[in-house]
Amino acid sequence: PGRGDLKGPRLCTYNGRVAIPCCEGGLMEYDVIISGGGPAGATAAYYLSRFDVNVLVLEKSSFPREKVCGDGIAPRAVRNLYRMGLRERLDGRFNKFHGFRFAGAGRSMVETMIPPTPRFPDHGYIIRRSDFDKILIDYARENGAEVRENCRVTGPLVEGGRVVGVRAVRDGSEFEVCAPVVVGADGPHSTLGKKMGLLVNDPLYLGVSIRQYFEGVEGIGDYLEVYPDRAVSPGSGWVFPVNRDGLANVGVGAMLYHIRRDGIDLHEFFDVLINRTPFVAPKMRNARPVSPLRGALLRVGLGGSLVECPGMILIGDAASMTNPVSGEGITYALETGEMAAQHILDSRYKSGAFHIDPEEDSFRRKLLDRYQHYFNHGVMSIKWGNRTSFMRPLLAFTSRNDYFRRYLVRSLMYLKH
Repeated sequence: PGRGDLKGPRLCTYNGRVAIPCCEGGLMEYDVIISGGGPAGATAAYYLSRFDVNVLVLEKSSFPREKVCGDGIAPRAVRNLYRMGLRERLDGRFNKFHGFRFAGAGRSMVETMIPPTPRFPDHGYIIRRSDFDKILIDYARENGAEVRENCRVTGPLVEGGRVVGVRAVRDGSEFEVCAPVVVGADGPHSTLGKKMGLLVNDPLYLGVSIRQYFEGVEGIGDYLEVYPDRAVSPGSGWVFPVNRDGLANVGVGAMLYHIRRDGIDLHEFFDVLINRTPFVAPKMRNARPVSPLRGALLRVGLGGSLVECPGMILIGDAASMTNPVSGEGITYALETGEMAAQHILDSRYKSGAFHIDPEEDSFRRKLLDRYQHYFNHGVMSIKWGNRTSFMRPLLAFTSRNDYFRRYLVRSLMYLKH
């Protein structure tokens, strides 16, 4: 067996190099272990591998695989993907959108194009996660990352309060892998984050969404459509065009504190959205579901995770990096994946070895410095502003004011930095 044979015993050499003992009964065969091969984990693996870091990605599923998501790739995320060199893999293959529609709090419809800026493209994409995640993980592989699918991480290996590796299961057999740095990119239910006490289950920073794919949806194409309709208030619905032929991702979501306070049944909200709302129901009159209705937990605004402990950092959904205003997480998965790679590389440059210690160099502090101001405003705006009495006059005013239409899009998509 070789270095990648995770089902067999660990070997003492790799390419003629002696593996370094790292924990009782274990060998350090990798510089970085990443749990989770979604956008955050794949992006971190890509950037690290480009700098000849020995990276192992453990993914519990096999690609391509479904993931509950709105499938929207916002302009800010597109900028990051183009910087990674992925433009040719996206252009012409997936539906682009160039604008937004907002309606439902009253009779006003706000329709606006993405404002041109020197920093961001004037478009986004709608890409099903089964396609998008495979593109990213394949790209990480091509650039040198080792990826093991159908490997479920069951917990961290901890010595002296420091994470030194992970325990995982593949084909019914348990194994352990060690590394000086572990990255948890394992989603909002993060096993690693939970085991290390890093997840914060505060309803203020938790949301729930459900979505279903439909064929035969009418009047869609070039717009992301968002519907804060009073019939689903204080939640919000969406219709995102997967293609120009009537295939759409349709869903509804709400914050957990609103769900608990108002006794909201999201399945009922979903039924109301597609059958009884003035803007969405007409689009759905001839539509047919082509997937099950599935749901997901959202950790938003950096408040649902402590992010780090000695030897380990969390990124993406595990780090509570979903946008509290838009519910969008792809942008922040890509950005925290890149930031994590830089953070890990910095540790090598500073000390000559890979070393993660929050007291010496806090990754969470870097996230707060970059996102806290925007996220805090977003959390409060959803808590106090996501109600019909506020949204109706806001959308009515915005529909008549070009400046505020552009401002609404820039705010929703965080088109700065």
